Amino acid sequence: MYKKKMYSIVLIVLVVVLGLLIRAYFRSESYFLSRLPEKYKSYPALNEKIKSADYQIIPLFTGSRPRTIYRDSMTNNIIVESVEEFAPKKYEETTYSITYYRINSKGEPLDSLNETGSTAFGRPFNGHLLYEDTYSDYLKTGKHEKLPYKVINKDLAMIPEVLSSLTRELLSRADAVTVYKEDDPMTFIMSVSGEVYKVYIPKKSNINIPAEFEHNFHELLPVTDYSHQTGLKHYNWESPKSAITINYFLKQHYQSGTYFSMAAAPSTRPARWYGMGYFELKIGTDNLKFKHPISYFSSKNLPSGGYYYNGEWGTLDLFNAHMSDLNILTVGFDNNHFHELDGCYLVVRLHLKK
Repeated sequence: MYKKKMYSIVLIVLVVVLGLLIRAYFRSESYFLSRLPEKYKSYPALNEKIKSADYQIIPLFTGSRPRTIYRDSMTNNIIVESVEEFAPKKYEETTYSITYYRINSKGEPLDSLNETGSTAFGRPFNGHLLYEDTYSDYLKTGKHEKLPYKVINKDLAMIPEVLSSLTRELLSRADAVTVYKEDDPMTFIMSVSGEVYKVYIPKKSNINIPAEFEHNFHELLPVTDYSHQTGLKHYNWESPKSAITINYFLKQHYQSGTYFSMAAAPSTRPARWYGMGYFELKIGTDNLKFKHPISYFSSKNLPSGGYYYNGEWGTLDLFNAHMSDLNILTVGFDNNHFHELDGCYLVVRLHLKK
């Protein structure tokens, strides 16, 4: 009797273990990889050679994360800002390496500028880079020369009425304005006819604070962006009308919706699959195909249904606003996670060279 009971227990344990192994296999990368359709097996990664009939994908830079992309509406040049972060040694500050890459509307590289350190980086403003006592026009002209500001009322000696009249006159001709209103005196910085003015205005003067604007330089958002600026809408990666679409999703790793933490009870989160997306990018009448990591949140318990998520490691984004013969793909855009493919990739005509 005792032996029968032991055999039963062992059999039950074996069945449970076998069931778990079978379940794990049918959720494993090897299982899904074995079912990958043949036509997707030749899709290259972004760091491999990608060509179509008329276009190719070439790296502008790799190994660092793109942070911001600007467009100069006067020349249609594009400026891509990248950032690298270096861990500090003991008792030292974190070091950053910031590089600006200028390319023309065809995707041809023009030049680049690097700034490395812990502080005192130039602040982009309407094609200028602003420093404490000087500025440069590098972003719009490619020139590195540091220029002095046109300084007004630094000694705070101007009569308020005269200062107000002068400020209104400058504002009427300004291409861009930014205000440091937390300081006293406040600092109005204006780009006027290609020159940068610094106007010091005491808070007690009651001069109206202008709204900030930049007419000629515009920060671009990826069409794949998910933010308050896009109404918190997830990009539709499956729509045939989208500029970049997922043709197939290879599941690789399942993340359960339940996990254990320091809390007394198990915590919950939306379940998702990590995996590889097989993408198709449309430009002109051409298509380019490649693969790249992406994850998928299950539709269970999500009011909006399931969706693909391009965040975290290897964030993939597409920029194509105001571009005709050029698209930009980025990996790691404005992201704190590191991935081996981090960088900026240009989708350009075949005749362009790296």
